[in-house]
Amino acid sequence: MNKNRTLVLMESAVRRLRGSGAEETDVFEFCLSCFEDTPYLRGKDCPEESDCSGTVCRALSCTYGTYMRVTADELYRHYFTKVPALEDCIRAVFFLDGTGRAVHVAGYAGTGLFMNESSCEPHKCGTFRTEIELQKMYGSFRMEERGLTIEAVRK
Repeated sequence: MNKNRTLVLMESAVRRLRGSGAEETDVFEFCLSCFEDTPYLRGKDCPEESDCSGTVCRALSCTYGTYMRVTADELYRHYFTKVPALEDCIRAVFFLDGTGRAVHVAGYAGTGLFMNESSCEPHKCGTFRTEIELQKMYGSFRMEERGLTIEAVRK
């Protein structure tokens, strides 16, 4: 299936979800699920090829009907700035290097799973991972979970 068709199908499903009154968290989590088995390719952000921040950005873009594309560090510093207090918030886990820079992000996809789009994955594609699995995979980085600051997306 070509890239445009897959993205059109994803966006169509999102419109149906929004029309049915689905919560933003449900839409975001659905969008992340569209990246399962997506090959990792740095700088990309669609269900055919994506990197970590591209996956989270595209899920946010579809959820809020806008387009955004920033790095994992920009997501960490400008968009996901809240400590997630509620189960029902859009959230992601960030991996910080020794300088405090976010070098990787995985979006929360519901039911205790994160969508990890990474070249570190055995098949180099989008894979659902638990927090414990992510801690083992990225043990040399400090892990921090954050909630989305919705106002930053709606600017």
